[in-house]
Amino acid sequence: MAARDTRQPAFRPAQRCPCIVFTCTDMQEADEVGRQLLELNNGCLVTYRRAEDLMSNAPAGKVALVILASSDSLQVICRTLRWLRRRWPRVPITVVGDIGGGELELAARKEAACYLTRPVGNDQWRAIIAHALAIPTPQRVDRRGQ
Repeated sequence: MAARDTRQPAFRPAQRCPCIVFTCTDMQEADEVGRQLLELNNGCLVTYRRAEDLMSNAPAGKVALVILASSDSLQVICRTLRWLRRRWPRVPITVVGDIGGGELELAARKEAACYLTRPVGNDQWRAIIAHALAIPTPQRVDRRGQ
């Protein structure tokens, strides 16, 4: 009897490894999220250029967080947000845009997603990723009142 091959394909994350799905057109943002994930040493990053690519080729395995930061149209983002809520109803979603208070922010909030405006700071990325992966982040102590 032949032994069963239990290896995971290279393009699919292992089932026990939570993944962060990131659609982005700015590779510097993807690099920063990748660095933050590497520092936390838990999970993998799956990137897409467009939200439509995510819908047509969703990752296998456990998804811990979805970040939509691509330059897709408002219609595509809205359709993607609805699709994400049906596919992974409990997964946190963050939408990144250039300005706040516009239609993109309203669409994100309508689908219970967080909304951030650029530039997103390192501490913000770290907090979002740590929260999604349930990793405690170091508490900052405010020493001004002492």
